Amino acid sequence: MILSHYSIVYPYEEKPGYVLLFSTKNTSKILLKEATFKSIINRDFPTEDEATLSRIGMIVPDIEAEKKEVFRMLDQINEKNQTLSISVILNLDCNFNCIYCYEGGMKGSLYMTDKTAGLLIDFIKSRFALNMTNINIDFYGGEPLLSLELIKSISAELKSFAESKGVLYTFALITNGSLFKRRIAEELALLGLKRIKTTIDGPPEIHNACRPFKSGAGSFDTIIKNIKDTWDIVKISIGGNYREGSYEKYPLLFQHLKKEGLTPEKIYNMSFYPVMKNPADISSSIDFTDGFMTLNEPWLIKASIYSREEIFKRGYNTPKLMPSLCQIELNNYYVVNYDGGVFKCPSFIGRNNFEIGSLREGVNDYSQSHKLGNWRNGECEKCVYLPLCFGGCRYMSYVRDGNINCVDCQKPYLDAALETLIKQDIKYRPRHQGVQ
Repeated sequence: MILSHYSIVYPYEEKPGYVLLFSTKNTSKILLKEATFKSIINRDFPTEDEATLSRIGMIVPDIEAEKKEVFRMLDQINEKNQTLSISVILNLDCNFNCIYCYEGGMKGSLYMTDKTAGLLIDFIKSRFALNMTNINIDFYGGEPLLSLELIKSISAELKSFAESKGVLYTFALITNGSLFKRRIAEELALLGLKRIKTTIDGPPEIHNACRPFKSGAGSFDTIIKNIKDTWDIVKISIGGNYREGSYEKYPLLFQHLKKEGLTPEKIYNMSFYPVMKNPADISSSIDFTDGFMTLNEPWLIKASIYSREEIFKRGYNTPKLMPSLCQIELNNYYVVNYDGGVFKCPSFIGRNNFEIGSLREGVNDYSQSHKLGNWRNGECEKCVYLPLCFGGCRYMSYVRDGNINCVDCQKPYLDAALETLIKQDIKYRPRHQGVQ
């Protein structure tokens, strides 16, 4: 048994005489005595350690076989996946006027019709396979709650269909949070709503400047009130979008949450992400030209570490480090636009060259147009970060390069940030660590 190709060793000053070992393949981590680590390198480590180190992916019998196994990971995930997942763009209308909206000039009074909703239900039924145990819908917009009655009718039909098959139907809302009143939450929970994700970009002055109502009025107080009124009905995730000059204001947001009684047990999880620059073929409603073009921008390293630390320090939950899988690569995942067009990523809606079919005509072969498996190349094969990246975000490549021909390599970012992110997990999630 030898050290895995996907194992990274870091110094661990917090515990002299130990090193930190992290597996990018299993996202497992363990503290090892330096002597134990040296024995692994020398291939003479005690047999009593072998079972544990092998189980968590730190040692393997054959590195070349391990690389081939990682190349098969997505195939295995697709084979084992028992959930049919559909993101549905119900409309391109919104009661907000966010400065960085990725839908930009596409927005308008554009709504899914009842006829298209019927085709959507037929599409889902036709895609349902015998081995599936779940049907899950993410309702997007625009603002999905502007199509509330359609959410109800679609969910009622799919809930009945799922029950007839002995499986579970659930759905989530990606919403700005302004319309999510308690009465609506109660009604939708009966139909299968389990979770909503809403966005708060910082304390009131920052959030209201970035995400005002169309009237120009601030939306912060309305969202906070709605979260307070509904957190006990469904799981509520809070996301936030930051720019280079705004992420350091997050402590002020936490002060507001504490003041309003929105303590960690009332929020399912929280995560903050940088605002992405709009691609050249789209303009925002307020001519927004800011935003990042790659995770490797130096300021993003500091910002991602800082924002995650602030979440942890306040006791809130945030997503764990785990393999990052592009939705485009998932067989049982589709995006349906309000007009019935079918895509593989919500960010690509409205771009005809990325449409893979329609509800009426079915789905076409998109393996070439979407560069499936573009990470299956010699450079990525050698990379220790492949299981965390798998070629990165194709939309990010499109924003930066105008096409998706090349991978969105995240190696510089992971070189600079991963050690600190892992040590954050050790500090704030200590019960998950092992010591040898």
